[in-house]
Amino acid sequence: MTEYKTMTLEKNEEMLELACYAFNLEKTEKREKEFKELCAVSACYGAFQNETLMSQIIVRPMEVYLHGKPFSMGGIGFVSSYPENRGAGDIAQLMKLSLEKMNEQGQLLSYLAPFSYPFYRKYGYEQCFDDIQYTIDVSELPKVQKTPGMVRRVKWEDVKETMRALYTERYETSVGPLKRSEWDWEFLMMSREDSAVALYLDEEGEAQGYLIYSFKGQAVGTFVLQEMVYLSHEAFKGLWNFVASHKATFHTYRYKTGEHEKMAYLLENPRIKQELVPSMMARIVNIQQFLMAYPFKERAPQTFYLKVEDTAASWNTGVWKVELHLTDRKVTKITDEQEIFQESILSGTIQAWTQVFMNYRTIEELHFFERILGDKHLLAEFAERIPAGVPVLYDYF
Repeated sequence: MTEYKTMTLEKNEEMLELACYAFNLEKTEKREKEFKELCAVSACYGAFQNETLMSQIIVRPMEVYLHGKPFSMGGIGFVSSYPENRGAGDIAQLMKLSLEKMNEQGQLLSYLAPFSYPFYRKYGYEQCFDDIQYTIDVSELPKVQKTPGMVRRVKWEDVKETMRALYTERYETSVGPLKRSEWDWEFLMMSREDSAVALYLDEEGEAQGYLIYSFKGQAVGTFVLQEMVYLSHEAFKGLWNFVASHKATFHTYRYKTGEHEKMAYLLENPRIKQELVPSMMARIVNIQQFLMAYPFKERAPQTFYLKVEDTAASWNTGVWKVELHLTDRKVTKITDEQEIFQESILSGTIQAWTQVFMNYRTIEELHFFERILGDKHLLAEFAERIPAGVPVLYDYF
């Protein structure tokens, strides 16, 4: 008989063994340290047969920004099973358990990096982030004017607070990026131990941007831009000038960033190699609490009825009465759907509603493809209340 339960740090060694075997990873001292630190701040769930760990899921509690407001989020990772146990249904049970626990703990959103999009759609997750992978030849680098500021190569330990402040100022009003805690930053930079940091300072010596980059461990002649943050056009130019200053040594530059960072049109030849890469998935964990917290753009005189289908989290399934009045907001579950005129209902799966509120697709587009159903005029009214934005996520787990 299989037992599903929360694991403590005492199981850390077994968990690492399973993760390394399932993902064909070498068990190094560095990986062991990172994994132990991750488990110490996460909720870990396992499937056991005769006290032997066979499958596992790790959920790290985090926060993300959504139009200037922080939302609690459970980040799922290391979903793994031993080969002989795959197909036994243990992951399905662990996904159900993790959703229940996230709901109990008030985590309104959940993210994960899928090995299979169809697999995780069964649990209410949907594609909500895309990346653009640029591959730029040295001859195609942006040609930008010199700036009055300067770029300095620095050590992460010396500028960590500055980088945190720059990241927060750039992304706190965005859709979906991680609200990085001190632990998140330390863990990120520990995993990028071969990376270097450059800081852009304006004429007054104020930091206006940073670049995290690497060429160690890369293909010969390849320069990788891992993260670029800038608060001004001058910082943008200064950081790209810094990148271009390496052109005597490197012939290929790679830069993977969010879809919002469309920059090919700034180049002399925009026909560089650029690949749109489907990235992380997300889902709303508790639709009622999420709608109560969501920063709607405008109040509404009328009442909206949102019908939600969620086969993985039954507490979300049903019709939700959403009142966005000037003085108050209410989100209540309708017990008798027959009391409502059917033409007053906007309906969709939890995946479709997640894409709407994460700005991955507009409600009008999802209506066109019959992912959201309802009266077109009512849909337009509801769409007016959703702030515009583009999903952004620099973190991968």
